[in-house]
Amino acid sequence: MQKISHGGNGNSASFTEMVRFSFFQTFNLWLHLLSFVVWLGGMIFFLFVFGPAVHGLPARSGAQVLDKGRKLLQNLSWLAIGLLLVTGGLNFSFRVMAVGFELGPAYYSILGMKLFLFLAMLLHQSLQSLKYGARIGALTAAAPSDLDSWPQPLLFHWKKWFLLLKINATLGPIVLLLGLGLSRS
Repeated sequence: MQKISHGGNGNSASFTEMVRFSFFQTFNLWLHLLSFVVWLGGMIFFLFVFGPAVHGLPARSGAQVLDKGRKLLQNLSWLAIGLLLVTGGLNFSFRVMAVGFELGPAYYSILGMKLFLFLAMLLHQSLQSLKYGARIGALTAAAPSDLDSWPQPLLFHWKKWFLLLKINATLGPIVLLLGLGLSRS
């Protein structure tokens, strides 16, 4: 960003630079919110639409379709998480610059709770992707082509994966509300 030029008295920033900074700050905030909505919306879609729709398919094709959907959701989730980390850091920087490093205890309390829950969601996402997702993928690929019912090991890992998804889908709105609390404190 260009250096902000000052007027004759040295106290007023140029209007153009303020508008540019305000636009970038607003764009970043909306990108942060959109990234979270995409992540949370993907979880909710998977839980209430995609997952139940697979139950109507034969076991072999159902397992394959569910695994492909899982991979897509994971890719979308990690992209959203990356954007959340970048935009969240920028949002914090903007807020700190706006108030001159004087945020107050309420802001830090809400931020601490939000970060704690976000890190819990990140841990759950990591377990889904790295532990259960990898095993689900291997078990799905190894399943026989004449599969009539879901194998117990595959069901076991899917149940764990879905449990973590449900926990994250529950924590998500709480994190969103804490974010709104940050904007008000």
